[in-house]
Amino acid sequence: MKYFTKAFNAMALLCLIFSNRLQAQNFQSYRVNVNGIIYQIDPRIELLNTVAILFGHNGMTLSNIPYKQETLQRFSAYRGHPVVDSLLASYRFGWGVDDPVFFMLGLDEHFHIRNGLDTGLIRRGGGRIRLEKLAALFGDFCRKTNFYAYFNNEQATFYNQVITETKYNFRNFQAVPLLEHYFGEKQHAYIVDLNLMGGYGNFGKAYPLLGGRSDLYAVVATSTAAGDVPVFSPTIELFTLIIHEFSHGFVNPAIDPYAASLDRSAALYQPIKVAMQASGYYSWRSTVYETIVPAIVIRMAEQYYGQPFAEKNFYRLEMGKRFIYLDTVLTRLNWYEKHRAKYSDFKNFVPDLLTVFDHITPEYISSRQQKVADLRKPDIRQIPKPYEFGHDSTTYFIVSSHEANKQIQANMLKWVKQYHDMISPNSPIITDEKALRMDLANNDIVLFGTPDGNSFLKKYINKLPVTILKDSVLTDKVIKGAHLQMVTSWVNPFNIHKSMVIYTAQKAEDIINFNYSPVKDQYGYWIAQNTITIDKGDYVNFWEVWICDPR
Repeated sequence: MKYFTKAFNAMALLCLIFSNRLQAQNFQSYRVNVNGIIYQIDPRIELLNTVAILFGHNGMTLSNIPYKQETLQRFSAYRGHPVVDSLLASYRFGWGVDDPVFFMLGLDEHFHIRNGLDTGLIRRGGGRIRLEKLAALFGDFCRKTNFYAYFNNEQATFYNQVITETKYNFRNFQAVPLLEHYFGEKQHAYIVDLNLMGGYGNFGKAYPLLGGRSDLYAVVATSTAAGDVPVFSPTIELFTLIIHEFSHGFVNPAIDPYAASLDRSAALYQPIKVAMQASGYYSWRSTVYETIVPAIVIRMAEQYYGQPFAEKNFYRLEMGKRFIYLDTVLTRLNWYEKHRAKYSDFKNFVPDLLTVFDHITPEYISSRQQKVADLRKPDIRQIPKPYEFGHDSTTYFIVSSHEANKQIQANMLKWVKQYHDMISPNSPIITDEKALRMDLANNDIVLFGTPDGNSFLKKYINKLPVTILKDSVLTDKVIKGAHLQMVTSWVNPFNIHKSMVIYTAQKAEDIINFNYSPVKDQYGYWIAQNTITIDKGDYVNFWEVWICDPR
């Protein structure tokens, strides 16, 4: 009886596969090549999401885009198709959040599993035979629901709109030259799949080809929509994801031949084990990969955006996750960059790079653990907004006394007094030098002046995620300009339960007329020119590090 059952199941599977071969259709292509990267809407990813929403997957995008509801309504009658419960069962067998995505990318146009599918993915999904049946069921779903028509025709206008806007948004994004110069080699293709309905994360994968090259995939989601259309743009979040995931296609194959030698430094995993496991890295080897790749992303970000921006928006976040070996890896990567005549490509450098783990001392570990603790301050649930300070005598207005032009400083102080009388007339006004000598732990403080002119501000402004430079202001973007104004807030450096509000600018003459803006204090930071809003946003706590919201 068991033999008969197995034979029957095998025959049913073969019939299903054969049926799909006979009736397979072609999917319409929605893709564009922008500066060497292919941005596309992948029918396999959209099919995955379509089936997932039928069993109530809770990871769909939170954006209220009509496409999501149209898909649900269009296919709700097919909730009983066996692919729905089969996909759900795969999660119950042990699939993680990325396994379904990589499974779908491992299918060809006939819904056959291509060679090279990860063995762990197959094991977690219940075995190859089971996953071959799942693949065939996806093909059967396409045929019986006419998903081909939905993808090729019914949503064509919507898909083309997404592709057109993405092409425009990434017109200046030059990642491929950055990658290929850094690693000293090329890959076959760089593909970004735009995940329109997924809100469950972003993923990357390299699919090796003959000849030593790979197709590099980055599957990206977005929480932003405009005019009912998901918006994909080169934010810090997507820069990090795309460079990170594509870098794995270069780094992992280069390190793999030496992976066994890493075992001699495996004890380095213990001081960061809890943090690494919280990030999903359950071994020293995986931690090494995930230390080297972010270090390379930081170095590329420095080349792309400049050092101050990379420090605030990339390095702080990765070190704050407790990747404490970043510093020594970054130092060695800097050596690589300066000696490219010796190292024609990254592969040749890897043996030297991996030696850094042989020289880690207890003192190094202790100092970086303290650095992580410092980066995670302030330990508070929410950063106060600029309007959140005591409008009474407990708040001190602190004005600059070191602006280069004394007449401009006098004009600024005149405005500060007028503004003070408007919003908080009982608050004392004191100079920056006096403030530095006082105990202000029990007071809210409001600062006025440039970082060079206000010595109190100069001492503490580096604690904030924003940076003021002579030619720009750095938030989650590089905002170019020479007369930029900023209003922002933080915690009192002596007491996290008290506020520090800052009215500043690149030039002292621009610290005036902030009161003309009705929105200047409604956000964590506000950047303007002549009080016209240029950028605004809030500080968010990500992996226990405060950053400018990159979304």
